[in-house]
Amino acid sequence: MSISYHYETDVVRLIKNYLQQHPHSEDTIVGITQWWVKQQQFADSMVAVDNALKVLALQGDISSVKRNNETYYRLTKNR
Repeated sequence: MSISYHYETDVVRLIKNYLQQHPHSEDTIVGITQWWVKQQQFADSMVAVDNALKVLALQGDISSVKRNNETYYRLTKNR
């Protein structure tokens, strides 16, 4: 199986970031995959989604409503 260079550099970045935040960490390849890499991908995804929602809201494509101390997003009505 061939892994693209872009993907490999992304994983290198994720591992380096994790180790900078947790300099005493050590784990197996399985642990690194499950905890270090996936944890950061989730955090990166949250940031990316938050930014995308802000753009969509500024463009008027989506609207939000607060309910139960959470923000819910939906397609803007009458668009």
